[in-house]
Amino acid sequence: MTQRAAREPYTTRFETEVTAVDGRSVWLETSYFFGASGGQPADHGTVGDIAVTDVQLDGGEQVHVLAEEPSFKSGHRVLCSIDWSFRMYCMRAHTASHVLYGAAVRSLEEEPAYAGLEISEETVGVTLETESIDDGTLIELDELLNRVVWESRPVSWEDVPISSARERDEIGFDEERTPDAIEKGRVRVVSIGDNNDNGNGGALPSARDTWDVTACSGTHVRNTREVGPVTVLGRSATEEGLTRIELAVGPRAIERRTAEKRAVFAATRALDVDIDGIHDELDRLDAR
Repeated sequence: MTQRAAREPYTTRFETEVTAVDGRSVWLETSYFFGASGGQPADHGTVGDIAVTDVQLDGGEQVHVLAEEPSFKSGHRVLCSIDWSFRMYCMRAHTASHVLYGAAVRSLEEEPAYAGLEISEETVGVTLETESIDDGTLIELDELLNRVVWESRPVSWEDVPISSARERDEIGFDEERTPDAIEKGRVRVVSIGDNNDNGNGGALPSARDTWDVTACSGTHVRNTREVGPVTVLGRSATEEGLTRIELAVGPRAIERRTAEKRAVFAATRALDVDIDGIHDELDRLDAR
C-alpha cells in the first residue's frame, strides 16, 4: 500500500477519528504515521497523549501500537503528532540509500541489483547483488554520494501504471522486492533529478542526467541537500553474491568523520609526513 506518510512526508501533526481500539492497538480514519516496511522503521510519536511504540501494516491497514491502553474509544477524535526528528532522519537516510545506489551503478562495471535496505538509528545498510566492492570502490562511492548531496538535486515521487514502469528501462523496479510500492495497478516511483540550475556547479561528467529512478514506498526529502552530513562506513559480505554497504547520516556521520581525521592526523605525526605522503611512507615501511 502507498502510505500517506510517503506521499506527504512533511506532515507531522493531524487530527482524525479513531475507527477501532483493541487493547493497545488503535486504528485511525486517516494516518500520516509511517508503518514499518521496505527496510524503513515505523514513525515515533503520539496518538492523543499516548506514545506510539510501533506502527504495523496488517492487510493494507495501519495498526498503531500504543505504550498503554487509551481512554478514548472508537468514534472519538484525537490529535496526533509525529516525532519530526526521527521522521526527518528516516527521510534523509532513505534518500541517501537511493543516492548510494546511483553511485554504485556508476562505479561498478556490472550494474548491481538492489537486494535490500535496513535503516537503524545508528546506520543505514544497503545490500547489493555484487562481490566487486573493494576499498577503492568504497572511497569512490563516498565521494559520489557527497557530491550529489552538495549538488542539491531535486527529489520527487509519483505514481505510474505498473505497465509503464515495466517498460521504462531507467526505472529500478522489482515487483517481488518492492510490493509495498504497488497499489491498485500503479507503482510509486522516486526520482533523484539532474544537476541543472542548482547554483553549485562542479557537476561530475557522469552525473549530468537523472541520478536514480526507483520504485519505493518510503519517505524522502525533496532535495539531496537535505540529506546533510553522510559518510560510507564500510562493507560486509552477508551471503554469497551479496554485499552490504553501511553508511551513516547526521550526527553519526559527523562522529565518524571526526574519528577518521584523528586517525589521519595521528598517522602524519607518527610517520612524520603530510597527509598526501601517508600511503607512500606506509608502502616504504612494508617493503623493508
